[in-house]
Amino acid sequence: MSYLSPALSALATLPDLELREIERVNGFAEVLCPRDLTTVQVEAWMDWADSLPRDLPAGATELSANPEEDAFDGAMAGYAHRLAQWGLRLGYFPDAKTAAEFADMLGMTLLAGLAAPTIGLKSSGHRVHPTAGDRLPAAAETAPLFLDDHAGRNAINQLLIEARASALAAATQTRLAQALDEITSAIDRSEGEQRASLKHNPALARAAARARRFGASDAVIARQIQLSQGMAPADWSRVAATAQKSSRFRAVIGERDLLAAGDPSAVLAAETALETGTLNVVFAPQDAEAIEAQNFAARAAINVERFISDDGVFAVDAFIDGVTLWTQALDIEAAVGFSATLDDSLRRAATRPLALTLAGLGEAIMRHGLSLGEPAGIDLATHIFALFEAAAVHASASLAAHLAPYDNFAVDKAEQTDRLSQRLYRITALKGPAEIKSAALDLTQTALKLTKKTGLRNAQVTALFDDAELALRLGAGLGDKGVGALLTVMETEDGVFVPTIKPCVIRGLSSISHSWGDVRQILLGNRSLIDAPHINVAALKSQGLSEFEINRLEAALLTASSLAEVFSVRHIDAAFIQDIWGLSESDLSDPAFNLLSVMGFSETEIQEADIHIFGHKNPEALRLVSDQVYQLLSPPGRKAQIHLRQSIESLIDAPATTPFPLTWDQGVVDVMKIYSLAASSGLRAVSVLRADPPPDFKLDIPDIEDAPKRPIPEPVIEKAAPRVIEKIVERERSRTKLPDRRKGYIQKAGVGGHKVYIHTGEYEDGSIGEIFIDMHKEGAAFRSLMNNFAIAISIGLQYGVPLEEFVDAYVFTRFEPAGPVTGNDRVKSATSILDYIFRELAISYLDRDDLSNADPDELNADGLGQGYFHGDTLPETDDVPSNAMPASQLISKGFARGTATDNLVVVPFGNRKKQDAVNPAFEKDDVEER
Repeated sequence: MSYLSPALSALATLPDLELREIERVNGFAEVLCPRDLTTVQVEAWMDWADSLPRDLPAGATELSANPEEDAFDGAMAGYAHRLAQWGLRLGYFPDAKTAAEFADMLGMTLLAGLAAPTIGLKSSGHRVHPTAGDRLPAAAETAPLFLDDHAGRNAINQLLIEARASALAAATQTRLAQALDEITSAIDRSEGEQRASLKHNPALARAAARARRFGASDAVIARQIQLSQGMAPADWSRVAATAQKSSRFRAVIGERDLLAAGDPSAVLAAETALETGTLNVVFAPQDAEAIEAQNFAARAAINVERFISDDGVFAVDAFIDGVTLWTQALDIEAAVGFSATLDDSLRRAATRPLALTLAGLGEAIMRHGLSLGEPAGIDLATHIFALFEAAAVHASASLAAHLAPYDNFAVDKAEQTDRLSQRLYRITALKGPAEIKSAALDLTQTALKLTKKTGLRNAQVTALFDDAELALRLGAGLGDKGVGALLTVMETEDGVFVPTIKPCVIRGLSSISHSWGDVRQILLGNRSLIDAPHINVAALKSQGLSEFEINRLEAALLTASSLAEVFSVRHIDAAFIQDIWGLSESDLSDPAFNLLSVMGFSETEIQEADIHIFGHKNPEALRLVSDQVYQLLSPPGRKAQIHLRQSIESLIDAPATTPFPLTWDQGVVDVMKIYSLAASSGLRAVSVLRADPPPDFKLDIPDIEDAPKRPIPEPVIEKAAPRVIEKIVERERSRTKLPDRRKGYIQKAGVGGHKVYIHTGEYEDGSIGEIFIDMHKEGAAFRSLMNNFAIAISIGLQYGVPLEEFVDAYVFTRFEPAGPVTGNDRVKSATSILDYIFRELAISYLDRDDLSNADPDELNADGLGQGYFHGDTLPETDDVPSNAMPASQLISKGFARGTATDNLVVVPFGNRKKQDAVNPAFEKDDVEER
């Protein structure tokens, strides 16, 4: 087999390299890197290079010289060389020439930005040595966690406790580090022999007292004072920065119907997911195993955007070759890489899981003039992932035929072949680009035949995950993420970052016959004070700014993102600001200081000028161009994201671990809504990640003085009075019976296939006073029990027990029958018969729409439905007759479901005349007509 693919070689062209000086922890370093990478990307690649293991098999020799071997000090070529040497030693390649071709092509794809691996572990990790032949114990079995199981909830609760403890420790550590660093700062700002004296340096005394309040011992404070006097003081800020959250994925299994119904068992999972950001709720045990396997799987990403030409042509053959190449590279990495724990290394050796994903999907779709928020874009993305999965699983099956399947394949054979068969059926049902679909079908059919014959090399190959560091190095989002920001930065030779529009945006606009100039004003703004509303050159000169200050502000506008950033002491001299506006140093150091407000500009004026200069921050402004442009460039909504993920997850091996983003102020209720939507949409897994609060967030806590202590009165000796030992107040209990002729409604429904009839009785004011429950075709004991339960509830209601108490007591109770609800337009699923009954009563009589789990858009606003005579109107009358009666006496409040009936009356305009009653013929016709 030759790895020198002509199609892939045509895309893996080497970029222009340049020597760049990069600031590192220990100083500056010169590195040869691609010219089109930003400094931040170069730093990320250098961090990846520092993490690479350097081990080689015994007797390894140089394979070949690579033209790119000096890039990043040879890190990319070294990575490819190491995998090729181990692959040659383990039998992946027949000879050194083939191994050298593999290394050359792998290094070229790295340097060209076609693919990249994640940061792995150095040799300090755990590994089952691939050639030692050691006899090792089997990995410990891990029991899956279930939401409805006591042990599972305890494990999740422990995760929540650990996350909160870690967050508190990190916050305390950060404050303590800042306080200790302030000790050094207080000494550095002072002069004289007594600058390190707590008695003579007030700033030092305040810093030491603050450090003591945050938990620093006096010995630590004294040591910090010593080190700050001409020595190298301890840098506590770096110590605090090392505290990080765990990034290990955890999975818990929930019942899809219960989560769709908003079952409270998921509240604990929602809280834990918000605190940790790593908890995944899944709905099947095999998906829980796949989530756990991603903790030790070898991971990488293919940049699909690079496989699309400027004219929108997708390089199918090159893409297949690239996926095949990197599947084999990751399989070698699975054999020789290191894991975090011994158990992880044992599981890795047994199942050889891989996590290969795509990057740049949103950019690739946008190049075609489509969006991931519209059906056409989702359809194209699904086809690309189908081809991606087909190429990867075909490569795994080919490796198993050449080498051997993973250890546990014999046990999993039926499941694996069934999964491939279902995938083949799904690809057949796709309707899209014929070339992509045909290639995906051919590869999947071949892979299925090989799997039945020789097995699979890996238990799983493809996945959807998120890795911020890997996304930064590739310059694109991972998995099913959209484009995200529409702007990028262009770095000048002086190291200045200038914002510009992404190439995929320009190409996408061209595909829909628009120019990037149509959106330049909206996305980038004018970047100049000339002709700006309110805050312009003339207005600033009237405020006392000279040409010198205005020119500096103009230059700063090119790289800034807001006016508040420009109009600050970074671009205007602090002494100049103090002289012109009479401000003090404390005013300038106030975090809430706004120079534009000091100048007299209002919030509205500042906002209008900011939009003119820097563009709109709200995507809705794109509608000013056209709805088509807005559809292309606006981010997809939550329902579109879930639809896309559901389509992709049905075609790949592992469920998605990419979390749905939440804003920093969203809570458990928002997570429960996402859980419910994901469960009802058929997703295999769901996780959330809450953003950090903004740096300038601050609570407006009022200053309230401590409550004064109440003086202790002197004892006064008085004449003893008789004490009241106990006072009992008994409330009168009376039963309010229903009228003999009463209104109500009957609701027929099915819960988990069991028919339930609810019949209510109401008082004259519309409040409920009794219920009857009928269940047909059930056992006599169960029916009798439900009848007597209804009697007990009715008696309670008539004695004044609020319906709210019964609702709170019985909603979310769980027992069979349970499941989907039919025949009710507001309740679509229930956890038990009682859950359904009291959901229905709460919606109808208490207006508890939060207990409804149906789509409100499909409901009629009046709660009555359309009815048989929908659209008929009552005859218009000038006056209401005196014999009219309130509608509430005839219309059931429960049947109307909260619709106000107090302002309605029943007009007896339809009464028959007396003379009509004596005419039998007329009476017959009247009855037939009615």
